Amino acid sequence: MLFSLLMITLMVIGLNASAHVWRVNAAPGASANFTSLQAAHDAVGTVNGDTIYLEGSAFSTGGLTCSKKLIIIGSGYFLSENPQTQANTYPSTIDYYFYFNPGSEGSKVMGCYFTNAIYLYVSNITIERNLFAYGNNMLYGYSTNLDNIRIIDNYFSAYFPQWYAISFPYACTNILISNNYIGGGLNLGTEFQGFITNNVLEGYITIYNATFTNNISTNNQYVAYNSVVTYNIGNSTQFGDQNGNQQNVVMTDVFVGASGNSTDGKWELKPGSPAIGAGEGGVDCGMFGGSYPYVLSGMPAIPAVYYFNAPSLPTNTINVSIKAKSHN
Repeated sequence: MLFSLLMITLMVIGLNASAHVWRVNAAPGASANFTSLQAAHDAVGTVNGDTIYLEGSAFSTGGLTCSKKLIIIGSGYFLSENPQTQANTYPSTIDYYFYFNPGSEGSKVMGCYFTNAIYLYVSNITIERNLFAYGNNMLYGYSTNLDNIRIIDNYFSAYFPQWYAISFPYACTNILISNNYIGGGLNLGTEFQGFITNNVLEGYITIYNATFTNNISTNNQYVAYNSVVTYNIGNSTQFGDQNGNQQNVVMTDVFVGASGNSTDGKWELKPGSPAIGAGEGGVDCGMFGGSYPYVLSGMPAIPAVYYFNAPSLPTNTINVSIKAKSHN
């Protein structure tokens, strides 16, 4: 309980003082407000602008049909692989479907581990610093005329490169897909309009009406229509060698690789990488460069306790050691 209180105390720092923070944790004995994400959403006291903190746990908190404007914050992922993440290394798992329905405009979800898909039915949604490990269509724009969707700093782990990680098959505008690892494909329809920047892409790519810049692709299955394609790096000839693009680049020269590195850390650029400074304006290509550099483990932009040591039994004097850091 002391650990949970410390986590919440740190989390509240920097949040809107007028908004309420609710805790969700299904672990037996947890002192949280709710044991399921849907119950936290449905509660009468939960109103637009509130924050739901989904604590890391081995126990399921379900999925969500969201019809309120909420900030949902998890604990991150790959927590045991990267240093100084969380003292509690369980991820905040959302293990059923997640729907952004009318009324949820302006919502944001970050630091969560999705084992099912997110379906978007409304505009003005931010999906940031999450892990997706599902199958086909992990993130799906299910409505027409979606606008202002921000997909930033996520890790899409796909089973096959031909399965779509992100799909926007209908008319949509101002879609930002930036600084993600995308293991599956991109399925962007003929009426898509948006920006695809600073990603690492391992799946099939089909894009329309996009600005496609500063990306690194390890898969030559690529088709682009009516798009601006500049300053990208390809393992084959998919982008050509004009307009700042590089072709036939050996990917072992680009990334630090898996040996000795975390699942997401292996995509950092190695010293001397041809992606360093190769992007538009001299920024690095790939997920760690540009305007929204990828944050290891999807750590949310709040302080986090990464070390906690206290006696298991209370005494008259309790010596507690805590280490925390910010992940902006």
